Amino acid sequence: MSDLVEFGRRLKRSLDGNISYRKAAALTIVVLVFFFYLGPGSVRWLVGRRHPPPLQPLASCLSNKLLRYQDLLDRYNGHRSGEDFASFVGNGFVGLSVSAEGKIYIKSRRTLSLAVNYKPLINLYLEGGGNSESTQITDYRQGMVTSLHCLGGEDWGEEPVTVTSSVFTHRILPGVIVQDIKIHNPGQRAAQISLEKLGISQWEGVSSSTKVIEHGEGGQKYTVVSGEVKQDRRKMLVSVVSKRLDSSLEVSPRMTSSIRILTGVSYREVEEVNDRIKEEVEKEAVEGVRSAVAMTWQSLLDTHTEAWKNLWISGFGISWSFAEGAVNGNRVNATMYYVLSQSPTLLHSKITDAKRSELQGYLSYAEGCYSGVRTLEATNLWTALGSVPQMMTVVSYWLLTLEKNGCHTLLKAGADGVMQAMILSLPGLKFRNQHLELDVHPKELHRDLMLRRVNYGNETHVNISINVMDDNRAKIFVSVDKKNRDYYGCDAGCLDPPVQLGLVPVQFPVKLTDPVTAILYITADHEHMIDLKHTIHVKEVAEAPAHELHVLELHRSGNRLGGLPAIFWFSIAALIIVFHLFLFKLIYNEYCAGPEKHRIS
Repeated sequence: MSDLVEFGRRLKRSLDGNISYRKAAALTIVVLVFFFYLGPGSVRWLVGRRHPPPLQPLASCLSNKLLRYQDLLDRYNGHRSGEDFASFVGNGFVGLSVSAEGKIYIKSRRTLSLAVNYKPLINLYLEGGGNSESTQITDYRQGMVTSLHCLGGEDWGEEPVTVTSSVFTHRILPGVIVQDIKIHNPGQRAAQISLEKLGISQWEGVSSSTKVIEHGEGGQKYTVVSGEVKQDRRKMLVSVVSKRLDSSLEVSPRMTSSIRILTGVSYREVEEVNDRIKEEVEKEAVEGVRSAVAMTWQSLLDTHTEAWKNLWISGFGISWSFAEGAVNGNRVNATMYYVLSQSPTLLHSKITDAKRSELQGYLSYAEGCYSGVRTLEATNLWTALGSVPQMMTVVSYWLLTLEKNGCHTLLKAGADGVMQAMILSLPGLKFRNQHLELDVHPKELHRDLMLRRVNYGNETHVNISINVMDDNRAKIFVSVDKKNRDYYGCDAGCLDPPVQLGLVPVQFPVKLTDPVTAILYITADHEHMIDLKHTIHVKEVAEAPAHELHVLELHRSGNRLGGLPAIFWFSIAALIIVFHLFLFKLIYNEYCAGPEKHRIS
């Protein structure tokens, strides 16, 4: 121990004579930085771990297949299984929970909430390969759920066999469910694939028969299943037509095989079931399948995806918020997808010109929509969506809210009207007596909002953006997509002259009035807008105050104090280091300097 103390004294005398405490502190900081930033990498290099451990074959296979969907997921235009959103497809007439145990759902009042105990999906298994990795991607833009499977394992001994299964309920052929399966075998030996369909599941009193439907490659056998489904006092007669398949399929080495399964569904509310009604319902289900097989596969797919694409021409966007419980883009898009899945695409169906004209009239007449509390703030509309029952509850609340707050005429136009009603309701837009107004308190505009192609009748669409600027005040930007006539806008109170709108966005300030009124008015009637100034009746109009910084930072970073800069943390670390050096110096002088502690160098 005495030798150690003597060594410490000699080291101190050496340092006292050759290096100052400032230099020692700087050297200590350099050493700490080296260990904190370069040390871990050096240790990994020494032990031979320059890269993270490689993925197992099945996990690597699945990761590679997910790459093509990454952009879709990053833009919140879809979700992956495990993200607290249900895997569901629907077209307003029939729906399907996409899983191995997925059931068919039919209409009950406003939603597709009446389950039919029939499971139409084909599940695939690799014989001789007991392991698998899988996931599901729901694509909102195409109304489709794609299941990705990598099959293999040690017993298989080859590269994993990949299975891609895409499922959708056709938008134009409402009673048709489509499952498109592609199996790729990259290995050196044939893969034997087992095919399993659960079909009827605890559905009592059903009848079953066989029917041959002509395909391009000849007659194919289909099973026709019919039975009753009851809910409360209502009785539905349901018929399901599905293709018969072999129990297994062999896929040759380095080859890809495809299976396309069509399922027809028809139903009718009845008081009593008789042979005539049963025959009619079965015929409707069979005709749905025949209509589908009469089309080429590409045409069948394109007509479905094009209908969904037309629905998403209009849309709503909102900046991401890190505040607890905030509604963000992923939940907005998922909710809109589920609501649209419960609504039929009437305008894109095969209907008469007179019916189409009637539906267009519904879509153009939005007077009174939307008159309630803006739905972005209605908490019961943003509850859990992780299961089909939870999702159905949210959808029913949405449709009921829109219907009872002035949007009932729009809803008659089908999914196109539902989309417009949802977009109007989210920020608080309302069609009222020849104009469109944005009725929201300025203090609520602490996030950027974007409304794309709000229908204003006469094939004119309005785009509205609300941006929080650098001075923490919100500004409104308005443009129109098509100018078949002149449109005008004014801000709160309409005290300023009307501003003509065009293809280039026009900026409006956000003003606060006393009493509080709408912050934006848009109309095609110039005289009506001038008259508004004399009918709004406000005591005071002033530019809305800037948002408090802590409110904005709560959304931007999740912290009322905001995200602290890196220099702050560096300063804290430096203070801690200097403190410990000073403490070390005191302890050293107290216990190691001995009789020389008062020596002056």
